[in-house]
Amino acid sequence: MKPYVKINFACSMDGRIALRGGKAFKFSNNEDLARVHRIRSESDIILVGRNTINLDDPKLVVNEKYHKSDHIPDAAILDSNLTVNYEARVFTYPRKVVIFCGSGAKDEKIPVNLRSKIVLRKSETSRPDSGFVLRELGKMGYSRIMIEGGKSVITSFISEGNWDEISIFYSPVMMGEEGIPMFGVAEYPIELGTPEVSKLGKGFLVRIKKGL
Repeated sequence: MKPYVKINFACSMDGRIALRGGKAFKFSNNEDLARVHRIRSESDIILVGRNTINLDDPKLVVNEKYHKSDHIPDAAILDSNLTVNYEARVFTYPRKVVIFCGSGAKDEKIPVNLRSKIVLRKSETSRPDSGFVLRELGKMGYSRIMIEGGKSVITSFISEGNWDEISIFYSPVMMGEEGIPMFGVAEYPIELGTPEVSKLGKGFLVRIKKGL
């Protein structure tokens, strides 16, 4: 069965998800963070790109400050050339971390003494696409996938149609041209569906379900 994919991220009013160079910026307020950590608690695995790990160093766990849960979701990283920082916090929890890499990636330097168990999935192409990722995660038994960025991952899954639900929290700030846009190059306009919009603290949430 194809996993259910929820894409979730926060951005500025002008659609920027990070500062120049990919440096993180806190867009979410407490109300949105409570929502995000609830979704994490409901997910089997959280997927991000290598740059998110190397630049933001997220834990990708449920923070009890925002939502009470004992569940530690597994993590997945898209890393075509296996250049992720293995000292990142994502590897410090007792769980599986699935790394998707390209055909030419060298895996000799993957540490074996991490608290997390590394599971490597190598694509037959130089870059693992979203279809390959979903097929492999489905084979591994994952049914609820949460995607938290960054731009290339969001662009890949949406442009290739491999998503079921998108949630975007808009923070009341403007970043300008120095910010990193939420979406990359698209070959043509992509119809997403009818959005549901709700106020969330001082920002607002846009939620779109595929086919609606």
